[in-house]
Amino acid sequence: MHKLSQATILPFLVVMVLQSCSTVPGAAGEAMTMKEDQEITKIQEDLIDSAQWALGRKSLEINGRKFNMDCSGVVMAVYYKAEIDLQPFLRSYSGGGVQRLYEFMEDRQLLYKQPHLEPGDLLFWDNTYDQNGDGKINDTLTHIGMVVSIDDGGNILFIHYNYRKGIVLAKMNLLSPDDLKRNSPIRARGAEKGHATLWLSSQLLKQAARAYELKKS
Repeated sequence: MHKLSQATILPFLVVMVLQSCSTVPGAAGEAMTMKEDQEITKIQEDLIDSAQWALGRKSLEINGRKFNMDCSGVVMAVYYKAEIDLQPFLRSYSGGGVQRLYEFMEDRQLLYKQPHLEPGDLLFWDNTYDQNGDGKINDTLTHIGMVVSIDDGGNILFIHYNYRKGIVLAKMNLLSPDDLKRNSPIRARGAEKGHATLWLSSQLLKQAARAYELKKS
């Protein structure tokens, strides 16, 4: 087990975001740090380093392999750079990247949901945009990201792909799901006037997954 150093976290600043694999700009955040004395594994440290590498990049290529510039491509690239290759596992699943990753995590019993997440956790959201175009809030598994840090107050910093801003960081706090200061907007505005009833990162989170546990198997 390794404690996360301040030097690892300080380069991460929260960038303005709204998201979904289709989003609009959000409000600026602030720097966040890890929980005091939180211990993380070596693979979690590697995933944090990988996220720092990916942040702000315009393309993703690692050892000759190119990854799509979309939400699932970003998390798969971050994991691949940390020497966990998720792509081969997804060939037996159908649907988009988010759907395939979710079903794989479900089959491996790595999904969970609780307020206190861990660095490296994959994050799955529903209803971040009107995926099927029917004007209703009934779209499952529309976006994915990865936890980078969490502090003592439950403030989570996660990396994800924003279609307007690229690979950015955003905020989430599952202890205060309705607090705009602690949760980045994550639902793209659609046909509804203003915002949908649920539109913040915590409000639309479906589940998290400890995909880094695959390293042990």
